[in-house]
Amino acid sequence: MNRKLKIAVVGLGRIGWRFHFQQVLTSDQFELTAVVDSLPDRLAEARAAAGCETLMDFDDLWSRPSPDGVVIATPTTLHESMAIRALERGCHVILEKPMTTSIASADRMIAQARKCDRHIFLYQPHRLTPETQTAREVIQSGLLGPVYAIHRGVYRYVRRNDWQSLRKNGGGMLNNYGAHYIDQLIYLSDDSHVAEIDCKLWAIATRGDADDVVKAWIKKESGQLLDVQINQASAYDMPTWHICGQYGTAIRTGDAFKVRYYDPAEALPLSVIEGAAPDRSYDNRDRLPWREKEFPITRDKQRDFYANIYDVIVNGVAPYIRIEESRELMRVMDLCRQCNRDFVD
Repeated sequence: MNRKLKIAVVGLGRIGWRFHFQQVLTSDQFELTAVVDSLPDRLAEARAAAGCETLMDFDDLWSRPSPDGVVIATPTTLHESMAIRALERGCHVILEKPMTTSIASADRMIAQARKCDRHIFLYQPHRLTPETQTAREVIQSGLLGPVYAIHRGVYRYVRRNDWQSLRKNGGGMLNNYGAHYIDQLIYLSDDSHVAEIDCKLWAIATRGDADDVVKAWIKKESGQLLDVQINQASAYDMPTWHICGQYGTAIRTGDAFKVRYYDPAEALPLSVIEGAAPDRSYDNRDRLPWREKEFPITRDKQRDFYANIYDVIVNGVAPYIRIEESRELMRVMDLCRQCNRDFVD
C-alpha cells in the first residue's frame, strides 16, 4: 500500500473541525500530524481526539519537517499569505472556499503553486454532492432539450452575527454561499465562456455590514443564463433548483429532481397564424404530450474530495476540481463585486 500523506490542519472553526479535521483523522490515506489554532480549548480538543501536535502560531509549523499538505481553513483574508508560505515550504495546499479575496490574489497563489510544482485544492463540496451529480444527470439525459436557464437559490431568515457577517473579515453571502452555488452552476452549464454578469447585494437581516441577500445573473456566450439567489432575509421558501430547457423543466422536490418534458417528435405541428385570432380566443388548442420522470438523489453519487486529493498527489490522476475552474469562479465572483463597488469597498 502507498504511504500515508502527512497533513496539518490550520483553523479549527466550524468547517475546519467538522469536516477537514475529521476527514483527515479517519482516513487511512492520511496522517494528521499537527493542528494550528489560536484558541487553547480547541487545541486541547484536537489533542484529545487525535494525539497530534498542537500549535497556536502558524509560523511555528515551519520549525519542524514540513507536512505533505496543509489544510487552510482560516478567514479568507489570511488565505493568500498562508498558502504561499506553505507552497514555499514544499506543501500541497487544501484550501477552504472562497479561494481568496480577489482574482489578483488568486493569480499570485496559482503562480506560486506552479513555481513550486505543487497543487492547490479548493474545497468546493457542493459540486461533489449527490444533489449536483443528479442535476448533471438530468441535464445530460437530454430530456429537457437545450438548457437555456438554471436557477439555484436558498431562502431562509437568519440574523447572522458571527465573523462572516463583517466585510472586514471577507464575510457576506456572495463569498460564503455564492462560492458554492456559482461553482455548481458553472459546473453544470455549457462549455461557452461567461459573457455578461449582473449582481446586486443587500444587507437586510444581518447584524453585521456584509451582504446577506445576493442576486446574480451570469450569461454565457451561448445565451444560457445562470441565476443565483441567496436570500437570508426571506421568511418563506422557494424552489432551490429550477432547470429550464426547450422541451421541459426540472425542479428539486424532496430527495429527487422531478422532470416534466415532452418529446418534440410526438407534438403536433403548429404554425404561426397572422391576423385576427380565431374565435377571438387566446387558446390555440395546442395540447402537448407531457411526460414526467423522477431522478432520485442517492448517496452513492457522492464524490470523495479527500480520496481524490490522495490520488492526484500519489497516483497522478486528474483532480475533481481543477485550479483553472477555481480561478474562473474567483473571476466571476470578482465581476459580481465590481457590480457593487459602493457596497463592497
